Amino acid sequence: MENKALGWFIDNYKNSLRDVTLCYLVDRDSNSILIAMKKRGFGKGKYNGVGGKLQDGEIIEQAMIRETYEEIGVRPSTYKKVAELSFYFGGSRPNPDFNQKVHVFISESWDGKPLESEEMKPEWVKIDNIPLERMWADDKYWLPEVLKGKYVEAAFLFGDNEKITDMKIGYKADWLLKNLKSKNQ
Repeated sequence: MENKALGWFIDNYKNSLRDVTLCYLVDRDSNSILIAMKKRGFGKGKYNGVGGKLQDGEIIEQAMIRETYEEIGVRPSTYKKVAELSFYFGGSRPNPDFNQKVHVFISESWDGKPLESEEMKPEWVKIDNIPLERMWADDKYWLPEVLKGKYVEAAFLFGDNEKITDMKIGYKADWLLKNLKSKNQ
């Protein structure tokens, strides 16, 4: 199959993207972020946030809280949506089943203590020392930006060997004013 550009994937697949969640715990006092090593399944061997697929009848925020609890044993009590990322998987053997829209959240307060599970091994790292080279190739383009306070909307096309072949990224600086949710509200 010929290599198609990101625009072609967006035109043909944007309405069929699977919604998934991703959450990062951030401790501003220690200037640290919780990342987790994926121990099995899609993304095995990479550091990432925690999250996953929506269950039937769930809204995105419910799925994020449930997945965070299932994967590391904590429940975010306040959180902000900081990015919406669309991922398309092309290359020599495109797989539209992997295409997804990821709703990214940062939580700065939570209930519980992060614990290792069968799927994820959490680890605190300094924000200025995130091992981006051990994460998905796209993370270096958006994760540092959301940690600086920008809202990110992006689309990435992955080809063979998990390499980015095309991308489109937009940054907004006003996310601090929106999407704050708390169990106290």
